[in-house]
Amino acid sequence: MLKKLIILIYIVICLIQLSFAEIVNIGIYHNSKITSFIFHPEEGNYSVFTEQGKLLDLDKSELLELKYINNRVHIKSLDKDYGSFKKVRFLGTSYKNAFKVKITGSKNIKIYEDNLFVNLHGYYNYFQLINNIEIDNYVAGVVESEVGRSPPPEYFKLQAIICRTYALKNIKRHQSEGFSLCDKVHCQAYNRKPKSVLIKEAANKTNGIVIVDSDINLIVATFYSNCGGETAKSEEVWRQSLYYLRTVKDTFCLHENNAVWSKKIPKSKWTNYLISHGFPKENLKPECGLEYFQNCREQFFNDQNVQIQFTKIRTDFRLKSAQFNVIPNGEFVTLEGKGFGHGVGLCQEGAMRMAKLGHSYIDILHFYYKNVHMIDLEYLDFFKAEF
Repeated sequence: MLKKLIILIYIVICLIQLSFAEIVNIGIYHNSKITSFIFHPEEGNYSVFTEQGKLLDLDKSELLELKYINNRVHIKSLDKDYGSFKKVRFLGTSYKNAFKVKITGSKNIKIYEDNLFVNLHGYYNYFQLINNIEIDNYVAGVVESEVGRSPPPEYFKLQAIICRTYALKNIKRHQSEGFSLCDKVHCQAYNRKPKSVLIKEAANKTNGIVIVDSDINLIVATFYSNCGGETAKSEEVWRQSLYYLRTVKDTFCLHENNAVWSKKIPKSKWTNYLISHGFPKENLKPECGLEYFQNCREQFFNDQNVQIQFTKIRTDFRLKSAQFNVIPNGEFVTLEGKGFGHGVGLCQEGAMRMAKLGHSYIDILHFYYKNVHMIDLEYLDFFKAEF
């Protein structure tokens, strides 16, 4: 009976949280083999639950050490051993809650908001840590992790909407692992609770706003550092053609940090690479030119009846972008490139420049994503039902 009551209390707590905001589960320290860490409340108070029920309450004056021992979570404080358990839940009980995590052996201390779930990753013999967090708190953390604290406030609003849309579009990416998204760039970079008050305000001011297409589906809200003056169509990088991810001429990013780059490659390495993809060896004599110029964004390196996708070349040579010219230079070839990233969707440096020049986040959004709509999550199901 007591166990059922404890489970009911836990469900009620979750339902109270969900009634105020959408909650997401983020795998933090993803792919890190954590076997020991310290948990310390940084703001608010926490109740600690295990599979056996409520274990204790914590405030900011207390901390716990958790260790992976014999496929169990062993918990102890400075003066008490609480035993071993199969799973542990740290649930914030105040209006605002945040906690510190210090991994044993690391000097870094990270702060996260809301709740922490600790599971056993039995097959690999280490912990799985899940930040159970209100989505706007997560979005704020992503914005600061992705772009830092220097852009203007108007840009923070735009990035918050994009990050929220991207997260909800990909919410099942790690479902098989027991959480929604990870904290790596594979999903979106998410390092900790943001330090910037402006970023927190931007996430709150755009609360619930997402971007949808003409069928009221969440868009693929891709972004990257710099397009080099021209964005790419989605099908030029991935297989899917999306009407709102079209080529945009962007002059705003041309004088920003990542607008241009260059990389020298030994000529022999470059020619061997071309030959390995079918380029006629007899046409690569020293006196023959190796120049190749992209007049605009091209999908393929196309020469001597040989086609190599520029995105493949970018991956193979670890280049900043797939937009570059090839210039022979003695025993080397120089790849002179533009931009940084895949080039599809929002150009962050271009958008930041637009924000500095006084453009609203709404105007910037529609500059990069064509014929899309912003909608409140609260009404999303209603509109989808109407359509």
